[in-house]
Amino acid sequence: MTEFAFKIDLNVLNHLGLGLYSSTPAVLTEIIANAYDAEATEVTISIDKSQHIITIADNGHGMSEDDLQGKFLNVGYARRNFSDFTLTGMRRVMGRKGIGKLAMFSLADIVDISTRQKEKEALGVSVNVPELKSTINDHQEYKLKPITPSHKLNGAHGTVIRLSELNKSIISTTESNLKLRLSRRFSIIGNSGDLPFEIYINEDKVTIADRGFHDDVQFFWSFGGDEADDNLKLCKNLAVDKDTKVQRIMVLDPSVQYDCGLALRGYIASVTKPKQLKEKDTNINQISVFANGRVFQEDVLPILSNSDHFNSYLVGEIHADFLDQDEVDRATASREAIKQNDPKFMGLLGHLRTQMQKVASAWDDWRKALGYENLPDKNPFVEEWLNTLTDKRDRKSAEKLIMSVYNNQFSSNQDQNDEYKKDLYRSTVIGFEKLKAKKQLARLDTISSVTSPEFQAIFHSLDDMEETYYWDITNNRLHIIEKFKDIVDKKELEKVAQEYLFEHLWLLDPTWDRIKGSEHLELTLTDELKKAKPDADSGARIDIAYRNSAGRQIIIELKKPGITPDFYKLLKQAKKYKDAVKQFLIDHPDTFHASVDAIDICLLLEKDVAMDEDQKDMLQSANARIVTYKGLIENAFRVYQEYLNAHQKASKIEQLVQKI
Repeated sequence: MTEFAFKIDLNVLNHLGLGLYSSTPAVLTEIIANAYDAEATEVTISIDKSQHIITIADNGHGMSEDDLQGKFLNVGYARRNFSDFTLTGMRRVMGRKGIGKLAMFSLADIVDISTRQKEKEALGVSVNVPELKSTINDHQEYKLKPITPSHKLNGAHGTVIRLSELNKSIISTTESNLKLRLSRRFSIIGNSGDLPFEIYINEDKVTIADRGFHDDVQFFWSFGGDEADDNLKLCKNLAVDKDTKVQRIMVLDPSVQYDCGLALRGYIASVTKPKQLKEKDTNINQISVFANGRVFQEDVLPILSNSDHFNSYLVGEIHADFLDQDEVDRATASREAIKQNDPKFMGLLGHLRTQMQKVASAWDDWRKALGYENLPDKNPFVEEWLNTLTDKRDRKSAEKLIMSVYNNQFSSNQDQNDEYKKDLYRSTVIGFEKLKAKKQLARLDTISSVTSPEFQAIFHSLDDMEETYYWDITNNRLHIIEKFKDIVDKKELEKVAQEYLFEHLWLLDPTWDRIKGSEHLELTLTDELKKAKPDADSGARIDIAYRNSAGRQIIIELKKPGITPDFYKLLKQAKKYKDAVKQFLIDHPDTFHASVDAIDICLLLEKDVAMDEDQKDMLQSANARIVTYKGLIENAFRVYQEYLNAHQKASKIEQLVQKI
């Protein structure tokens, strides 16, 4: 048997490196492309994970001794220097650089090559990759070891490549992942022309359906061609216009303006949710460029659009055979990308950007026009709320609001995005119901009877919303009370209590719900006191003064913990405050607009003061009351907890909001 040897230009090999290809799909792509150029109609990939072996067999023409030595083992041999077409002229050649055969040496330590031409003897050689690298480093010729050809070639022609002693990370690649990746790297699979081409992985045929996104496609834009038509047939869940019932498909311009002779084929599609393109074994949120049936650049989407939100919905393939049908080699060394400064490629990108503007505009319009009833992933509780809207005009307005939430992307993290949308759905429901209630209030003028269904409906809606809001307020207030209960440092008690009371006056009295007007801390009323009581010996300093929504003036005196004041001193102080504030209100009628008798005085102590009935009456006549820190907390907690206990079932709207 003839002794075979690699003939390698060491400068070229050292420049490229044997690790040029980093992924299993990329390596298999090169081997499959060689089989295609050998006019194979079938390529079978067998994966033996237990033995760490991948075997690739094709039924192509196979190689003679001269072909094996002069072409396959000759790194840098460029077949296109002789012809752009395969042996019979039935296919345009995929290979160009002559370095794709190096790909297999990046996966395995042992590479066995068996090949046979029709009516000739089979040939078999083996490459020990570590020894090959060592020989190259020594600038020596590497002699391939003869082996018995694979039994797969018994009575058949073709080539069998057996990769063994694989990298563990390589063999861990799943079959489904390989099917997906290879189906997206070749558009010629399943070709039913004069010379069909099929790929099998462990006897399972690879088809374009393995690309894994067709069931999720919502909208489709076509540049025409068999590739677009074949993929469109697999998209069974396309959205339809709710009025015309026509599927959402748009035809794009396939003519590249760079040159009147350049034309595209292919498609761009969008899915319902971005995560549908990322839930596979690999991310398929890509628009790939193909030339002559194989991927030329895996993803040009980031180059075409700067909208992360819009981009995250897209998938597609652009067939631009003109990029690989002239004498210019536009591929990078790894054949996985295109040289970015090539004029034809730049012309292609310019045209695609123009078409992407049409895609983006249509996508936005179509999403808005979908209508909630046509969404494939409706929130069931939002839908339950929509079904409560019996007025068609109300429902139409509500759906418009819901769709504005649905169509927005708030985070690149899908889980976070879903949570943001749920929060917005809740706010939208409550906000809409509030607006709806206001609209119904305007109809009161047209209702003559309070027993009419229309009148009852209005107040049912208002009561329901009030219940919803107060339920939320009560929950929040209970949280604040719990935090207030945690204050244990008596030295800080007065200061913290003052801060909390200033912001949350309802802690003293739950009826003081909404406080409006001017707030004053440590307001000194010396002049007012002297005017009201000329014989007064000191000014009146009010620690907190608040004006509530009922027009009352609230004065709070905070006594330091550890001090037990005398009752009559407290009473005197309360009367002094009352007189001073009363005079202040008389002197400033335009500032507070409050009644001079609308004054409440609260004396906040650590410990209660023992009082008889007469003393209680005296304190009441001064519009004053004594509250302890502990009593303040317990009373506020009791009032709000009683409300919750009495309303275990929230209102209808609240229940829906909580479900969302």
